Amino acid sequence: MSKLECALADSLVRPFAQTPVLSIVIPTYNRTSELQLTVQSIADQLKDGLEDKVELLISDNASEAETVEVIKALAQHYPRLGYMLNARDEGGFFNLFAAPWRARGRYTWTFGSDDMLLEGGVASVVSILEREAPSFLTLNKHAANADLTDVIYTALNTVPDKRFDTFIDLFSAFGLNQLAFISAQIESTEAARALDAEPYLRSDTRHPHVVAFLEKHAHAPAYYSAANHVIHRVDNSQTLDYNAGNFFDYAGNLPRMLIEVAARVGAPADLFERTNGHKRVESYGKPAITLVDTVFENLLRSLSAGYHLTLGHRRALESTLVHCRSDRLAQFAELWTYNNTVQQMAKREAEAKHTLKQAREAALATSSLFAKSTAP
Repeated sequence: MSKLECALADSLVRPFAQTPVLSIVIPTYNRTSELQLTVQSIADQLKDGLEDKVELLISDNASEAETVEVIKALAQHYPRLGYMLNARDEGGFFNLFAAPWRARGRYTWTFGSDDMLLEGGVASVVSILEREAPSFLTLNKHAANADLTDVIYTALNTVPDKRFDTFIDLFSAFGLNQLAFISAQIESTEAARALDAEPYLRSDTRHPHVVAFLEKHAHAPAYYSAANHVIHRVDNSQTLDYNAGNFFDYAGNLPRMLIEVAARVGAPADLFERTNGHKRVESYGKPAITLVDTVFENLLRSLSAGYHLTLGHRRALESTLVHCRSDRLAQFAELWTYNNTVQQMAKREAEAKHTLKQAREAALATSSLFAKSTAP
C-alpha cells in the first residue's frame, strides 16, 4: 500500500536501538495547555525500561506558532519525545490515518491531544500487547468535563477483560460508542498500513476510523481491557456543530459506509442487529438495544437538529435492515415518512420566512409614500 505522507515543515525523530513495541502518536492542531498535560501524563510513564519499548511522537497539522513553540519546548524537556510538523493543514483525518506510517512501533496508539493517561496506563498496554499479541486492542476509560474539574464516570464499561477471536466479534460486543473514541484504540501497525486510506479521507462520515478498523482487522484476534487509565475530556471538541452533526452521522453517513465495508470483508449480514447499541456495556450477553436502535435514535435526534436523511441513506439502510429483526423495515418506513414530513415542513418554513421578508421589505419601501402628502 502507498505510504500516506506529506511535506513536513520540521521534524525530530528519536533513535531507538530496536523496534519499539508501541508507538504513541498524538495528532494535534492548535492546542497548547491541553497538549502539555497530555504529553506529561504519558512521557512521565516512560521509565523502568518502558522508554526502550515505547515511542512517543507528536504529529502536528500545521498549527500556529504558539503550539509549535510548545511542541519544541516539550521535546527539549522530554528526551524520548519526537515530533513531525506538517507543512500545511492536511486535515484532521489525514493526521489520524497517517499515524501508523509515522510510527515505528509494532503497534500504533493514536492518542487525542486533549485526553490524558493515568499512571500505569502505558505499562498495562505494553503488557497486554506482549502477552496477547492481538491485531486490535480497545480500552475502558474515565470521563471528565472539559476542564477536568468534574469526573463524569470512572469506568465506561463494567465487563471484564476478554479476548475475541475476531475484531467482528469485538465490534458486535461493544458497538460504536466504545470504538468511536480514538484514544482508546490500539492497532497493529502492519495491519493499519495495509489499508488504502484514500476512500476514508474522502468520505462524508465523521467517524471513518471506526469503519477502517473493521476493514483492517475484521477476522484478526482482538482484545478488550477493562483497566481504565484513559481520561476522556467530554464536550471539548474543536468541531463545529459537534452534537447535531454526530446525530446525523450515526443515523446516515456512518451506517452507509459501514454497510459497504461490512459486506466487503464478509461480516454477518445481520451485523447491525447483533451489534450492541448500549452506550455502556454491562454484559457480554445478547444486547436488548442494538446498532439498529442506535441508528433510529439518532435519526430522530438529527431531525430535531435540522438534518434529514437522503434517498441514498434510505437505500443503504434498507439493504441491511432486510437481514435484521422482522419488524425493522416497517419501523424504518415510519421513520422515513416522518423524515420526509419534517423536511417538507422545514421547506415550507423557509419559503414562509422568505415571503415574510419580502413583505416586510415592501412595507418599508412603501412607507416612503407617506413621507409626503397623499391628498388627492
